[in-house]
Amino acid sequence: MKLFAKSQAARSPRPGYVIFAVLIVVVVLSLVAYRFAESMTSEYRAGVRTAEDAQVKLAAVSGLHYTAAILADRETFYGDLDGNPFDNPAIFEQFEVPAAGGTGNEVRRTMFSIRAVALTDDGGSQQRFGVIDEGGKLNINSLIALDPTGQVLYNALMKLPDMTAAIADAIVDWVDADDEARPEGAESSHYLSLPNPIKAKNGPLNSLDELLFVKGIDPYLLYGGDTNRNGVQDELEVDNTRGWSDYLTVYGRELNVDMAGVARVYLNGDDIETMYKQLELAVGADLATYIVASKVFNPQRNTPTTVTGTINGGGNVTLTLTMTGPNAKPTVTASTEQLYAAVQAQVALTASSGKRIRSTLDLMDTKITLPRAPGTPRDAPDVVAYSPLSSSAGPETLGPMLALLLDKTTTRQAVEMVPRINVNTAPREVLMGINNPRTGESILTDTEADAIITNRANQLPTDPATATGAWLVGTSTVPASKFRSLERYVTGSTMVYRVQSIGYFSGGGPVARMEAVIDTNQGAPRFLYVRDLSDLDNPRGFEPNAAPK
Repeated sequence: MKLFAKSQAARSPRPGYVIFAVLIVVVVLSLVAYRFAESMTSEYRAGVRTAEDAQVKLAAVSGLHYTAAILADRETFYGDLDGNPFDNPAIFEQFEVPAAGGTGNEVRRTMFSIRAVALTDDGGSQQRFGVIDEGGKLNINSLIALDPTGQVLYNALMKLPDMTAAIADAIVDWVDADDEARPEGAESSHYLSLPNPIKAKNGPLNSLDELLFVKGIDPYLLYGGDTNRNGVQDELEVDNTRGWSDYLTVYGRELNVDMAGVARVYLNGDDIETMYKQLELAVGADLATYIVASKVFNPQRNTPTTVTGTINGGGNVTLTLTMTGPNAKPTVTASTEQLYAAVQAQVALTASSGKRIRSTLDLMDTKITLPRAPGTPRDAPDVVAYSPLSSSAGPETLGPMLALLLDKTTTRQAVEMVPRINVNTAPREVLMGINNPRTGESILTDTEADAIITNRANQLPTDPATATGAWLVGTSTVPASKFRSLERYVTGSTMVYRVQSIGYFSGGGPVARMEAVIDTNQGAPRFLYVRDLSDLDNPRGFEPNAAPK
């Protein structure tokens, strides 16, 4: 009995502290493992998202380089693009960036599209697959270079919507070379008195954002209420206005070369004989001979006097008057050979390269009376050469000839020109901003500006008339006499484009948005400006797989 009792006592229950401790340790370790697993999952997801963000950003960058290559290659531009980089879904919509070593995940293919918000001819805006022409905007740096007084720039700025005289003056003061304030402007004395003092730039702008330093300008005026810049009023946006950034630029480039990229024939060189040979190949013997003749002789105006009146019973009639009188001499028209012989004789006599030609348009509607040979009778007719550039020839003849002359010749020796406005893409406000600095008035009338916008859609990009702007004369959109005033400010081509590239996955996910300004640079494109615009996409500006709005 005693042994049994002792055995029972030995098997009596022990306290359960250990099991509780074990359970606590297991629970704690489980929680630690769970938190570790959750942390690793979060890190994994963050890593995947970071990798995806990097992928779509690089896809957007690939789109910028793709577009630069397309724009800079002359054959591709006029071939695949057909000269239209502004609205071309076949070239700029949904391109895949192939994965290294294969096509990758077919559901999550990396893509890019080239998108733009372009001004429409009716003053609105529209999303497109394409790029924006910086040459179609008012170039602040160019206008102050063409007119250092700033008056041309001021007059042009005043044509923009919501512009005031005070802000226009302040912009001119910011970029002009002096430190004297215009009537309502501001110079360094004003900016140095601000809490964050700075000096006025008094020189060319490097970016459009610099205008935010100018007195009176805020982000709304410069970029509008469309904060994500997609041309649509999204939630929380005040409106869908675009601001002055659609009309202004500081980027531009124009080289003194023809459509083929070959240097133009310089008309004010010293070697008349060499210049003539170059001109003969470029524009033909008739034009070449008259050009060199105009340098060694004194061309005179050959514009007939016209009178427009109303006949009895209504209707207008235009009369062309030719002045005659007892002192008028008979004339005969000189042949090209006669004119060339007279030029050679004059050059040999004077050993001079002749007068400077300021503008090829000065040759229009002129005539040259050839010197009389010794012993010529007094009553012998004058031998007169008439300019091939004659407004009486009609637009169909004058337009192509003028286009050839503007494309192949130049009166400026510099290769780098002050960039001009592309008349084929400029909005109406920019066209009306081209002004006469003496009067401040627009060179174009409202009717002419509207006609340009209507007619330019019918021009062929490969036509020299389109590339030079000579189609304005060839289609009677603008009189030849007025084109002479415009030619200093306008052209028909461009070298600089603004590009927005959207990078994304075909199956959805993150989206990146990159912007660049690209100088095509004769086939070796350069990036003048690059910026990541992904931070603007709140809300998202462009839905990659959605049609343009």
